[in-house]
Amino acid sequence: MWQGKTQRKVKIMIRKLAIAQIILLLGLGSIYLLPRGYNIRESAIIMVLPKTINEWFGETMETSEVVINALADDTNYSQSQYKRRTPNTEDKLDIINTFIVLSGDDMNNSIHRPERCLAAQGFEILASEERNIQISETFSIPVRRLASRHLNTGLQQVSYYWFTGAKVITAGHYSRTFTDILDRLTTGTNQRWAFVTITSPIIEGLNTHPFAQHTIEETDIMITEFISKIFQEIHKSEQIGITDNSKAS
Repeated sequence: MWQGKTQRKVKIMIRKLAIAQIILLLGLGSIYLLPRGYNIRESAIIMVLPKTINEWFGETMETSEVVINALADDTNYSQSQYKRRTPNTEDKLDIINTFIVLSGDDMNNSIHRPERCLAAQGFEILASEERNIQISETFSIPVRRLASRHLNTGLQQVSYYWFTGAKVITAGHYSRTFTDILDRLTTGTNQRWAFVTITSPIIEGLNTHPFAQHTIEETDIMITEFISKIFQEIHKSEQIGITDNSKAS
């Protein structure tokens, strides 16, 4: 008797989950069926990367053809490689790559998850998790951390990324899509999204000159500190709700 009741409860739960999944899929899919021509709310991103971030010095880099060919023609890019002298050394350097992609008018095809870009460039994802980074005393952001390895060269790297909308920062592709659906249905607007990726290679081995060797833990700390410094330089602070100008310590 009890077994029969338990089986019925399980069937009911499975049915409810199936219905919820169908509703979610229909909701996500409906974004592509909604009419175009909405008013655009511009992203809070600033596309001009600074030349210096404290002790870091930036050099503008060209975006690879692999990435350009994967996205819509009117997509905008900004990319710099930052270097600094490794603390407590005289002849070693640290390196961090910063890449911003801003969607054009074809918002469905001009921005997607960086995982797709990494795969197109020959990287496999080793680990993926969401974290939070403190930007100021009262403001933090969600980020997605990826560890990856190049299939041909064996190079390993750590990347952190997030999406920047008009007033929203998110690390999730699906949460970004859900925000788009709500905007179109409730306010009749579209957000123009950008994604920011901060990447540093894991330098190991004896012959790495001039780059300093770092463990993966040290690389994580270096990137996290860098993000806390550059974030307010590439975002319109008031637009996304940063009310204090103090930086995270």
